[in-house]
Amino acid sequence: MESLLKTLWRRLRFYLIDWGIIARRGIFYIGGSDTLPPPLEREKEAELIARMDEGDESVRGTLIEHNLRLVAYIARRFENTGINIEDLISIGTIGLIKAVNTYRSDKNIKLATYASRCIENE
Repeated sequence: MESLLKTLWRRLRFYLIDWGIIARRGIFYIGGSDTLPPPLEREKEAELIARMDEGDESVRGTLIEHNLRLVAYIARRFENTGINIEDLISIGTIGLIKAVNTYRSDKNIKLATYASRCIENE
C-alpha cells in the first residue's frame, strides 16, 4: 500500500510541476540556453539598471537570470579546454554576478558587453 501511494504521489507531483502548479525542489543544472529566460528588451533592461542605480537591490536577480544565456554562450566557446560545460557555466555565472554587482551605467558601456568581459576574465 505504501509503495502504491509513493508511486501515485510521484506521478501526481510530476504533472503538478509540469503544469507549473508547484515548483521543483533541489539544485538545477544549466547545460545550454534552451531552458533559460530570454534576454530583456532594451527598455526593460534600461529601467532595471536605473532602479539598480537608485539602490533597488531586488532587480539584480532579474538582471542575472536574464543574462544567463550569455554565460552559456561564452561557456560553449571554452568547451575545448577540457573542463565540463557545467563547470564552465558555474564559473561564468560567478563572473556574471560580479558584473551585475559592479556595473556602472555612467561608463557608457552596455551591461552585456561589460558582463561578457567579466565572464571571460573569471
